Amino acid sequence: MSDEPTGRGRQRRQDHRAQLERAEALSWWRSPGVLIFAAAVGLAAAGATLLLREGTRIPVREASIGGLSLDLAEARWVLDQMDHGENFQKPSTMMPDMPEAGKQRLTLDLAFENRSQQTQVYDGAEFMLVPELGEPVPPMGALVGVATLAPGQSLNTALHFDFDATDPHGRLLVEWRRGNESAFLPVPEPAEHYHLRPRGGELILPERAELLLPIGKAVRGQALFGGRYGCSACHGSPAVPGSNLVGPHLGGIAVAAESRVEGLSAPQYIYDSILRPGDFIAPDCQNNQPCTAPSAMPDYASLVSLEDVADLLAYLLDQDGSEQG
Repeated sequence: MSDEPTGRGRQRRQDHRAQLERAEALSWWRSPGVLIFAAAVGLAAAGATLLLREGTRIPVREASIGGLSLDLAEARWVLDQMDHGENFQKPSTMMPDMPEAGKQRLTLDLAFENRSQQTQVYDGAEFMLVPELGEPVPPMGALVGVATLAPGQSLNTALHFDFDATDPHGRLLVEWRRGNESAFLPVPEPAEHYHLRPRGGELILPERAELLLPIGKAVRGQALFGGRYGCSACHGSPAVPGSNLVGPHLGGIAVAAESRVEGLSAPQYIYDSILRPGDFIAPDCQNNQPCTAPSAMPDYASLVSLEDVADLLAYLLDQDGSEQG
């Protein structure tokens, strides 16, 4: 009977010795050198993960996802149309469809082509302005729609994003997410605010604007005057005397512009007044009272296209006062 306890005790001692040996064999990883090495490996792995993630965000100007190909023609910022620090904050009713005060508008001109053999669908909601810091911003405006493209069919369109660039945002990209795939489009740095830019400091106007502009269409210019650019909100209707509110009435501008500034033709004067309204202050505003400086007119220089300027010019050159009632 004395051998049994002795046998059990020997076994316990052997088991205890084996545990100590295993513990000693594994104790190497607790040494400072090994811990530092492990930390370095962990940081390297995290860095590689970030690098891999960032590598998928490399911006491109051309991309093809799911049979639909995209070409980014241009990405540009529109200056804050409401922010006139040297004048006043304009209410949105004076500039319909323009960015709210404090925000800037990013416009992307995009060309799509269906290069597949199946019908593809363009959806503006697939795009988001993605800041490095902060929340993604969806597009806005009527052009955020859906269009069906047959094989070989193309589509040219534009997307607009209104963004508060005064908030910390880091790098900006536009993400095109289609299904499980994404492509990232480059975005330039936001434009500076209007009131931080010297008046006319970046604007060089041609001496003969009518020679450089496309052929204007007065009918389209009339639509732009009363719609997109909201000119009628300040100038009223050229056909209705006294309908102007803030700016001068333009019923007879084609005649008045001929002699408004010595050396400037009527087309050149109107052109300059659209793009650099502060250069010359018109004599009469609401109720025939003198117009005040600085001009209350928004900074259209970063907004209008050459075609729009030509169309507005054609429309205003038709306003010789003969149709006023």
